[in-house]
Amino acid sequence: MAHAQQLIDSQHCLWLGEAPLGQSAYPMKKFASQLGHEHSHLVFNAYSGLHPDAFGAVTGTLIAGGVLILLCPPLAEWSTYADPDLVRYVAQPEQVQGLTSRFVVRFIKQLCRDPNVFIWRQHEPSPVLPSITAEPWQLQVDAQGCLNVQQRHALASILCSVRQCQPLVLTADRGRGKSSVLGLAAERLIKSGCTLALTAPNKEAAAQVLAHCSRPLAFIAPDALLAQQPALSVLLIDEAAAIPTPMLLAMAQRYCCVFATTEHGYEGTGLGFQLKFQPALQRLFPNWRKATLSLPARWSAADPVEPLLYRLLALNAKPPVPSVINKLRHRWVTREQLLKNDTLLQQLFGLLTLAHYQTRPSDLRHLLDAPQLLLAVTFSNETPIAIALLIAEGGLKGELSQAIWRGQRRPRGHLLAQSLSFHGGIYGAEHFTYQRVMRIVVHPDCQQQGIGSQLLSWLKNTLSSGEQVDFLGTSFGASPELLEFWHRNNFKLVRLGLLKDGVSGLHAAMMLWPCSAVAQQTLPQWQQIFNANFTYYRQGLLAELNTELWPPLFPCTAPLPPEHDRRIAHDVAFYHRDWLSDQPALARFTQQYPPLTPLTSAQAALLTDLLLPSINLSSLAKRYGFSGYKQLLRHARCVLQHFFIAPYDT
Repeated sequence: MAHAQQLIDSQHCLWLGEAPLGQSAYPMKKFASQLGHEHSHLVFNAYSGLHPDAFGAVTGTLIAGGVLILLCPPLAEWSTYADPDLVRYVAQPEQVQGLTSRFVVRFIKQLCRDPNVFIWRQHEPSPVLPSITAEPWQLQVDAQGCLNVQQRHALASILCSVRQCQPLVLTADRGRGKSSVLGLAAERLIKSGCTLALTAPNKEAAAQVLAHCSRPLAFIAPDALLAQQPALSVLLIDEAAAIPTPMLLAMAQRYCCVFATTEHGYEGTGLGFQLKFQPALQRLFPNWRKATLSLPARWSAADPVEPLLYRLLALNAKPPVPSVINKLRHRWVTREQLLKNDTLLQQLFGLLTLAHYQTRPSDLRHLLDAPQLLLAVTFSNETPIAIALLIAEGGLKGELSQAIWRGQRRPRGHLLAQSLSFHGGIYGAEHFTYQRVMRIVVHPDCQQQGIGSQLLSWLKNTLSSGEQVDFLGTSFGASPELLEFWHRNNFKLVRLGLLKDGVSGLHAAMMLWPCSAVAQQTLPQWQQIFNANFTYYRQGLLAELNTELWPPLFPCTAPLPPEHDRRIAHDVAFYHRDWLSDQPALARFTQQYPPLTPLTSAQAALLTDLLLPSINLSSLAKRYGFSGYKQLLRHARCVLQHFFIAPYDT
């Protein structure tokens, strides 16, 4: 750390991670607060964790002539260092000990191959660094305030789109001057008499836009903007990829909008802006315009840092272009194979990036380092054209299992096992073992040919052989198309989230296919529980769902065994199970069984209101004089205890 301090100008330095006394620093988890800022020096302390998203994001804040200093363990020991960031990729924190990070092994290889990287080992003399100065092109601003012809064209496109009241999308990699162009456009529009506002995920992300506009420009947070709906001539949206698509579309339908976003996903949600938002915008506004900035403004076109960053984080990973599809083969690909074959790694990561809207640099590390991850790949000849990522879950026993059911523990991972138990009301779901399909991707040129279904069939046959696992499962945003795909492959719906996802605007669905004999016997019982609960929610929280799009998923419901609802009601009353998730079971239980000790009229009225399908906990808390819904539910649990003599072991 002391050596790093010798090389930097501390007044213009961003230090991320642990720092010496007297040196201001940002914790790794707050890296996003620096997006849109500029720094002449950057110190990234990898002892605090090699967080790929953080490294990619803050490296883009360096200006021309800047220095990037990466503090790390000795290179020979770094891959086995107990990296704090590795905790995000393992089921239990203790798994970090003794784990070799293949991501770090690859990272070191890329660093050592780059002639612009200088390695300074402790107790060795400092390497001789070349003279670094800002180049004159950075200072050549034209009369409009632009640095290059692309910025001039983008500025003109914004002004033209506003005059014609057409949406415009401005995309750029970092360091291309997107924020300055937005600021210049805002200044021109305000001068011409337009009523303007700027929105972004947070005000810090919009700081550079505000700095480049010499006139007062109002900033309004996205949620406040849609709630207040102020009268505006034009709305500027910066870092739009980090704002949920439904919110962006609502803005587009109300205002004349300029959407600006940074590509490669550090500021937003990967390719979500391209894969989700832009097609939706096309449907609403077929004449929308697009402008792109590709020429660097913050550094030179010959800058050595950006190409290195692209190699380190596989930012330019592209899927291969398949030729004629034949000789399909499905096989497992190990993390060791990916480490040895960087071409295959880039191809597979390119497939994932192309097809999923939330791919981030951290996904590259997950691909190489997560010990529970399995990769199944479909090859046409030797070209990968489809990939499925699976993660092992479940198999939780004893006290941990009971604590999950009661809402007392939420261990890392195990999405299907925990959610089906705690939210789905399926007692013992956490005991079973699962392989969850995190993602399944088919190259766009190979879609609609049944290749994804063939890969799933191979997985089902492979995992069922020798009953290696109980269930093959999946969790996804419940669009009609995806529901139909999984249903066509004989997966059964066992849970539907009550709230919509903030990014996709969809409810989460969980579907299973039984691999073992015991799973085949158990799955119909789980469907029975889901169907009984869904029938209840259709009267309230899920009333807006259009189930005509997928009717085969809901067969007739048979009565549940009484003990099912009784166990849930008991553990809601005496432990921490979720009221909304268990509301159907509570309603059935209180209809079948009277309280063992009398309820007051106020308690009875409250319980009745709490079991209405169209419940709103916050409104109910206010109506009954509670400080909030948490106090309301504490009181509700006490009321529910009147139905039992005393707590017992369920």
